[in-house]
Amino acid sequence: MLDWVRKDLKEFGNYLNSENEVRELSANDIDIAFIGSGLSSTYTLIEFINQISDKKYLKSILDNKNLIKIVMFEKDSWLWGGIPYGRRSGFTSLIITPLDEFLPANELELFVEWMSVNISWLIVPFKKDAGARSKKWLEDSEEKIISGQSSKIHIPRYFFGIYIWDKLRETVSKSNKNIKLDFVKSEIMSIKSIDKESRNGFEICIKEGDIFFSKQVLMGVGIPKIRSLGQPEEVDKNILFLDDPYYPDLDSSLSDLNKNIEINKSSEVLIVGANASALELIYQITNLNNFDDNKVSFTVMSPQGKLPDLFIKDRSTDFYAKELEHLSVLNDQITADMILNSLKEDLMFANKNNYDISDTLPIFTNHVGSLIKKLSKKEKYKFISYHGVEIGRLQRRAGMEYTQPINELLKSKKLKIVKGKFLNLCFEDKRTLVNFIDDRGISKKDFFNIVINCAGSSGLTERGMTPLLKQLKDSGLCKPTISNHGFIVGDKFEIKKGFYINGPLLAGNIIGDMGIWHVEHCGRIISFSKQIAKNIIDEKLHAENK
Repeated sequence: MLDWVRKDLKEFGNYLNSENEVRELSANDIDIAFIGSGLSSTYTLIEFINQISDKKYLKSILDNKNLIKIVMFEKDSWLWGGIPYGRRSGFTSLIITPLDEFLPANELELFVEWMSVNISWLIVPFKKDAGARSKKWLEDSEEKIISGQSSKIHIPRYFFGIYIWDKLRETVSKSNKNIKLDFVKSEIMSIKSIDKESRNGFEICIKEGDIFFSKQVLMGVGIPKIRSLGQPEEVDKNILFLDDPYYPDLDSSLSDLNKNIEINKSSEVLIVGANASALELIYQITNLNNFDDNKVSFTVMSPQGKLPDLFIKDRSTDFYAKELEHLSVLNDQITADMILNSLKEDLMFANKNNYDISDTLPIFTNHVGSLIKKLSKKEKYKFISYHGVEIGRLQRRAGMEYTQPINELLKSKKLKIVKGKFLNLCFEDKRTLVNFIDDRGISKKDFFNIVINCAGSSGLTERGMTPLLKQLKDSGLCKPTISNHGFIVGDKFEIKKGFYINGPLLAGNIIGDMGIWHVEHCGRIISFSKQIAKNIIDEKLHAENK
């Protein structure tokens, strides 16, 4: 699988090979452990190494001569990129927005140049799996990447996962510090705080039973599991039910979809949920080589009854958010309810007057950002726990690559969007049926050959948690935010002294004056990485100077 990867990068990114190596590693204390190898962990590690390398005055544990022992734990066999930017999302999946919206300007310039230099080997697995849409993407985009003119295109997501891994390799190789970085393939089952006079830190237990001791921990894992549709008692053997299309990976799910479509010739596909994953599954199914040879129709079901709209950046508009503008000049104390209600009224006006998300989103974003700053702390918590998430649902967007298949299917009447709530799968008259409630509250049942779950995260609930998240919650070491989609941290992104979080599990926090209702934007994670790395280093320095 890695034959196509550049040699120096292939040699850098490797797990420890044997149980004995892992056991030997666990016998010695770690300076800092990184949980997960995705964007949040990797960028924080890059920033940590860069910042300690710049601080030439650092002594003791951070001195050039002393070994800094770092271990990154990852449960997936693919070490790069986590779920969004790694193998599990497939080699032909694209970022949902153009690059210049995906990355901040300084990182965008570096990434565009890196792709231009590395595209000859980077593109290999994409070409191997290319369907009709992917081949069209190649025609439109490959030359733009080679010539460094790629800032407006949608790139394959795995490109970015490999880029941040190469960035880590380069950071380690150029550091003036003595760094020992090891990678362990295992699921973390528990993290326990050790507070003793002579020993402060964290015991990390992996699935195989080995226990590591680390002085500091950065947890950069993704969102809790997606909300399951439940497991029916019986499913018709001809029905394909994908409760998590990214498990074990998207390519496996697409292979199953391909076979099922070929067998049935005429397929009715139900996608439960109307988020970015729903767009991606529709794109990928219409990208299958056998798609045009078979009769396939889609139904998307969600409570909002609306898929993300096409967003065009910097489009001229005369749209004016009257209600939000009125709120912004009020001298009275405003509330979270007032912001959401005003936005809904402005959105209703926009819909009636044929304005779309390209007109409304930039204006809404500016107003909401300013208005949040006027909220009391109590109202800010209300906003980030519900109102911010609700506004996000009302303003979902996507770029041309993923909205084009939607428009084509709507035009050919092969796509229905249903406003409703999925209840369960039931087995009646030797057939598996979907039981749901429509927007009028009427219970209905219908048949589909293929049912795909693209629901959002279930949050920190019993069914939505990994063993680690459950242990952290049950032990009381980590306490869920009011929104129940993240863990409460302090103003330094810390669960407690020595234990930090970056990424989606920050959802529902107020850090300083900044309200966080979700952490899914690369620019935000990169920004947090810089701050968290500094906090980790400051804590080390403080401990050494005692």
